[in-house]
Amino acid sequence: MTKPDPISTSPLAMQAYQIIKHLDQVVGTVQAQAWMASGNEMLGGLTPVGAIKERRIDDVLKAKRAVAMEKGIFEEPFLPPSLK
Repeated sequence: MTKPDPISTSPLAMQAYQIIKHLDQVVGTVQAQAWMASGNEMLGGLTPVGAIKERRIDDVLKAKRAVAMEKGIFEEPFLPPSLK
């Protein structure tokens, strides 16, 4: 019997998937995946994936919102929590 993959079934993987899914609407799938794997100034040079692994999801969400706002999108799910 095969054990489930601990990475793909973890809550952290779901968080990463949700972020990619939202960014896909803004910049497309390829750029969303590249963003997740690239160092990010708002995360101190860490990649969003690395920040998620460090349980810094709030920081990653802020960085994701910055991408959306740069593209002129100010609607849900991209608004900062204080503006909801």
